[in-house]
Amino acid sequence: PPPPSMAEFKLQPRYGKQSVPVFKIRKAGTKHEVIDMMVKIMLEGEVSESWFTGENHQILPTETQKNTCYAIALKTSFDCIENYAIALARDILSRHAHIVSATVDVEERIWAPVVVGGKPHSHVFTSGADPVKKTCHVFVKRGAEHAPDVTSGLCDIKLMKTTASGFAGYIVDQYTNLQPVGDGSKSASRIMCTLMEATWHYNMAPPMGYAATNATVIDTLIELYSGPADTGAYSKSVQETAYKMCTEALRRVPSLASVHVITPNIHHYLYNLEQFGLPNDNVVFQSTDCHTTASGRIETNVFRPAAKL
Repeated sequence: PPPPSMAEFKLQPRYGKQSVPVFKIRKAGTKHEVIDMMVKIMLEGEVSESWFTGENHQILPTETQKNTCYAIALKTSFDCIENYAIALARDILSRHAHIVSATVDVEERIWAPVVVGGKPHSHVFTSGADPVKKTCHVFVKRGAEHAPDVTSGLCDIKLMKTTASGFAGYIVDQYTNLQPVGDGSKSASRIMCTLMEATWHYNMAPPMGYAATNATVIDTLIELYSGPADTGAYSKSVQETAYKMCTEALRRVPSLASVHVITPNIHHYLYNLEQFGLPNDNVVFQSTDCHTTASGRIETNVFRPAAKL
């Protein structure tokens, strides 16, 4: 059949390259740092002819985009994935006038130097099989008047409180069998555990830079989840704790427009050892996995009144 006319339908084309693994060693004398990234690029602009007619003269090959990821990693000095993503997007826009915008998503696998004799090693690092990852989503539009739009984040970080958490006062209907936890209940406390994903959107470039500001946000989220080191802080729900985490991050970092936290429950069920005559006072549990076991999912999005969502 003949191709549809351009007036018959509307087209919003985007294309790019995904799953590009870029690994860089930052060297300062004998001291090394590693940045281990997975990169995705998506481009928009005057590229419709490839869809309408199959003519590819407007298309920057995705293999070229992949090669550009490695070239910019070498040519650019950066200490965080946000600055790398901005440099990558700007390079493509500067060389291809028909491309209007570039969106770059980066995940960074965190590697930490091993500690030998109480000192961090200069060039030996460790990372888990399922490591915590830093993330960023960067949108760059052509024109000096358009500042990069940056969202940073952290994912796959497990957080657990082994006590000082409860959940009570919820709706009870004909299908409710959940037992309350808290003061006056059979169980006064529970394990509160999650695999947190957090993102925060900037309303301006942070004066202290993305790396230092992201560290402040991460420290704040973990601090408000935990409470003081010696006593902790009682949590009446995951929702209450997540809200405190987000609002405190916004208070401490004026350059943030919003904070979004996803906290699925990782349930730990007290194992019934009383059936064998063994009292079990919140000591031994059966753990679960939030990806394979039915679990609650709590999403908390807190933003300043003037923020654009």
